[in-house]
Amino acid sequence: MTKRLGALPVVAAFLHRLRVAEIVDDLCPVRDLALATHGEVIEALVANRLTAPRPLVRVEDWVRTWAVKEVLDLDPAVLNDDRLGRALDAIAPHLEEVTGSVSRPRRSARSGSTRPS
Repeated sequence: MTKRLGALPVVAAFLHRLRVAEIVDDLCPVRDLALATHGEVIEALVANRLTAPRPLVRVEDWVRTWAVKEVLDLDPAVLNDDRLGRALDAIAPHLEEVTGSVSRPRRSARSGSTRPS
C-alpha cells in the first residue's frame, strides 16, 4: 500500500528537536503497559494538525493513509480517538508547563548559547 509522506518527516524532525514527547512524558507519565506514551500520541496529533488536520474520530484514518508508522514509529491502531482523548486529558492540567518548556530554548553545555540543539 502506498502511503503519503508530504511534510511528515520535516514535522517529525521538528517535534523531536523541540523534545515534545520527552517534555510531555516527563509531566504526564503512563503506566508500563501502555502501547504509546502520551508524548508520542501528542506528537502524532500535532503532526496530523500540521499535515492534514482531521477531527479526532478521523485521525486513525490519517494514520493509515500517511507514513505515520514509518516516520513516527506508531501503530495506527494505537491512535484511536479514545487514546487521543486520554492524552489530551493528561496534558490539560500541564498545558502551561508543556508550552513553556517547548518554547524555551535549551542551553548548549558546550558554548553556553541558547540555540536549539
